Amino acid sequence: MGKLRLVLLREIPEDENLRRQWNALVDRVDQPQVFYTYEWALAVGRAYSATLRPLLFLAYDEGEPESLCGVAALATDSSEREASFLCATTGDYCDFLSLLERKPALVDAVVAELRKKGIYRAAFANLAADSTTVAAIRQAARQHRYFSFTRTGYVCAQVSLSQLERRKEGKPVAPGGKRLRHLVNAMASTAPVRFDHVRSWEALQPILPEFMQAHVARFLEIGRISNLAHPTRQRFLTELAKLLSEKQWLVLSRLITGDQTVAWHYGFRFRGTWFWYQPTFDSRVERFWPGFCLLTQVIQEAAEDPAMKTLDLGLGSEAYKAKFANASRETLYVTLHSSIFRHLGSVLWDRTAAVVKTHPAAEKFAEAVRGRIKLLRERTGRQRPTQTVVWVAKQLMRRLWTRDEVLFYEWQGCPAAPPVSGDVKLRPLALEQLAKAASAYADDSETLTYLLRSTRRLREGTAEAFALVDAGGTPLHFAWVTGFTGFFLAELNTKVEAACPEAVLLFDCWTPVAARGHGHYSSAIRQIANQVRGEGKRPWIFSAATNAASVRGIEKAGFQRRYSLVRQRVFNQQRVKGQPPFSQGAGPAEVSASV
Repeated sequence: MGKLRLVLLREIPEDENLRRQWNALVDRVDQPQVFYTYEWALAVGRAYSATLRPLLFLAYDEGEPESLCGVAALATDSSEREASFLCATTGDYCDFLSLLERKPALVDAVVAELRKKGIYRAAFANLAADSTTVAAIRQAARQHRYFSFTRTGYVCAQVSLSQLERRKEGKPVAPGGKRLRHLVNAMASTAPVRFDHVRSWEALQPILPEFMQAHVARFLEIGRISNLAHPTRQRFLTELAKLLSEKQWLVLSRLITGDQTVAWHYGFRFRGTWFWYQPTFDSRVERFWPGFCLLTQVIQEAAEDPAMKTLDLGLGSEAYKAKFANASRETLYVTLHSSIFRHLGSVLWDRTAAVVKTHPAAEKFAEAVRGRIKLLRERTGRQRPTQTVVWVAKQLMRRLWTRDEVLFYEWQGCPAAPPVSGDVKLRPLALEQLAKAASAYADDSETLTYLLRSTRRLREGTAEAFALVDAGGTPLHFAWVTGFTGFFLAELNTKVEAACPEAVLLFDCWTPVAARGHGHYSSAIRQIANQVRGEGKRPWIFSAATNAASVRGIEKAGFQRRYSLVRQRVFNQQRVKGQPPFSQGAGPAEVSASV
């Protein structure tokens, strides 16, 4: 064997010869993974070009200058000072690719180049613990004056198909097979049930948007924002589907009842492994365990295929995986630092995080602190330093003394209201619209927080919700309606009461940042008030007196001010005072506040 010659590329080239040699090398490593392929790296390069800068090292034997013998697909951040695996945020396993005898030389050469380029931190996530790369990185770190630190990343649950229980005739038995038959029979009582596996791009293309929308909706229901809400992730999965479907490596599995899909799985079949990558299901049929049914069916089909050896359940420690797994594979997170102080800080942070996770209360507090820090960073990014200082000072003052005034308005109609555009319509709010909004406003953290809150409230069914949507169904404004009596007003930290039983309150109205400035707030609350009035109810709305934009929108929609309530708080003591309305025959006790 000759010496290695490294070639550095700053993009993933569209090169058929490189594709062929790269994938041939993947086939020759000890545990081939679809995440190591040229197609995977190319999909990442196409989708994440705005945020990732590829640092692709190709190694050639000097004795055979045209023969590729090593690949290290890395990337740098915008500062060009930190490096990581190119596919670290998308691939469940990452590694340096070469034959075993070439691995130490490849890793050493790459780490040496990182040192020359002034990379002060390199993070190698999702590196399999049983890979020879782990020892090679430690050796190269010592050689090139990096401090290395290794911790456990994930324990990936697996189903070793050869270890499954078998019937007398030798047919494998998938875990949960009996329950699968019971659940399928229950679903089949209302509509025919079938399982479907799609592998060609022509068949995949129309299904992908449906799958992504369902994934976003499901995550909202469990109080999280799906990574598929972001257009970049959607673009990645689409590019990946195009590339992998050419090789029949991608498989989109579905559980279908009648003409409705109730469970999806975006996964891969590659070199003897069926990979469980991104599943989701329709929560409306959750009682039938559609996700469980689809996974059990996939295991059963994999076990009956002689080419399949393993079903890998991937990253994450979800409880359902433990019910199926009979094997596992550990991944590591390896970091290299050129500074001893950064290295020690990384070790201390990791040890502290591990301790915090063992105490739920401490973990919850830490999460709250991280959230506050994130919001502060976002605010400082949007505002000038002086504005941020003023905002922080106001927040500190509010801890000591506050005076909040809330204005209450009753709708009287708006005969001179401008006509509503035919492309914008008011609709009852549903989970599908919340999911669409999560994708449309994926970079708007305040709107995402609002969507999570709305999803919880929608499931509780304690209030009626509306969305003003455009021609494509994307929400432009949200609003809620509930009974006035007993409504808890967070702005005043008290409940408000209405003697008039037909009084209802519009609350928690929200326009995403990107949709502001077009009058959607006024349009939505005017239409809602008109609809509520048609049902024989009296619509009210409120606003903080300091929110000039809200007050203008309310008055423009035809609401008239009736009264206000004021809360004064000194330290932990508060008092609410105000004068109820006396208009239209209402007595002085029509609305009161109780502290």
